[in-house]
Amino acid sequence: MFRNRRIVAKIWKCIVGCGLIFFIVKSTIFLVGEEDKVVPKLRELKKLMIEAEHDNLKRLLTVKNTCRRYNLGTYKEPDKPTSYKHPPAPQYTVFYISRSHNLSYCPIYKAGSTTWIYNLCLLMNVPEEELNSGKEQISTIARRVIPELEYPAADEALRVTKKLLVVRHPFERLLSAYRDKLENSVAGREHGTLHFYRKYGGKIVQKYRERKFSKPREDQVIRREGEPPPAGIEPTFREFVQYLIHTDLANYGDDHWMPYYFFCTPCVVDYDVIAKVETLWRDQIYTIHKLGLQEVIKPRWQHSGGHSNASRIYFSQLSRDMVHKLYGKFKLDFDLFDYSPDIYYQFTTYF
Repeated sequence: MFRNRRIVAKIWKCIVGCGLIFFIVKSTIFLVGEEDKVVPKLRELKKLMIEAEHDNLKRLLTVKNTCRRYNLGTYKEPDKPTSYKHPPAPQYTVFYISRSHNLSYCPIYKAGSTTWIYNLCLLMNVPEEELNSGKEQISTIARRVIPELEYPAADEALRVTKKLLVVRHPFERLLSAYRDKLENSVAGREHGTLHFYRKYGGKIVQKYRERKFSKPREDQVIRREGEPPPAGIEPTFREFVQYLIHTDLANYGDDHWMPYYFFCTPCVVDYDVIAKVETLWRDQIYTIHKLGLQEVIKPRWQHSGGHSNASRIYFSQLSRDMVHKLYGKFKLDFDLFDYSPDIYYQFTTYF
C-alpha cells in the first residue's frame, strides 16, 4: 500500500509539474504573440467594447475627481489652496492633431507612444515600408505629416476632436526610460543614447555617485543580449532615481520622465479616451472602433519586448525611503490614473 502511495505521489508530481510547464509556455506564447492576436469577432467585440467603455468612463471620472481634489486646472477654485504647480494651458505643440480623422493624441513617451505614432502615420497614408525601413525615426516621419499646431488653431482643434491619452504605471515608465536612454551610452546611439549621456547622464554621475553604490551587483541589472556592454560612465538606476527626486522636473526634466500631469495636462484637456499600457491591446481595439478607424488601422504593439522581472531587479538597487520619495515626486500621476506603488517597496534591498 505504501508503494502504491509513492506511485500516486510521483504521478501527481508529474501532473503538477507538467501543468506548471504548460502554464509557463502558454504565458510566454501570450506575451510574445501579443502583437499577432486576432481582433475578436462580433460577439466578443461587443463584450470587449462594453468592458472597455466601463473602464474608460471610470478612468475619466478618476481624473476629474483627482483634479477637483487637488484644485487644479479647469477645476481650480481661486479661493482654495493647491499643493501642485500646474500649467494654465495645454502644451499644444506636443500633440499630434489630425482634424481629418477627428483625433488628437498626446504622446507620453515610454507608454505605448511608438505604437500610436505608428498608427497615426498609417492614418496619414504613410506606407508601412517607409515606417519599417529604419531610415528615420517614426516620430520624425509623424511630425512631417502632422505638423505642430499652435494657439489658437491648436486650441480650437482640441475642442472639436476626440482626445486620446495612453498612460503606464509611473515606475514602469521611468525604468523603461532609464534603460532605453541612460543605461548604455554605447548601444542604441541611433535612438540618442550618447545625446542623453552628454545632456543628463554625465551630470547625474558627477552629482550623485557614491563610491559604495557606483557599480550595482550583477543581479541588480539586465544586460541585453547582443549589445555592447556599457562604457562604465553611465548613471546607475539608483543615481537616476536620486536625480528624479531632487530635480524640478517641470523645468529641467526630459519628456521621457516628465510627470504626466505636466506634459499632457489632463486637468486642462478633457480627454475622451484614457488607455493604459497594461491593457493596451484591448484599449487599442476599443479606441479604433470608437473612432471608426477600423478600416484604416489595426491593433499593433511596437517595442513590445521586455523583461518580465525588470522592476524587481532594478528596484533592488533602492531603499524603501528612496521608493517613498520617488512616489511622492509622482504621486499626482499615481492618483490621476489609479496606480499603486505598494509592490515596489517589496523589491528594495537597502534600508
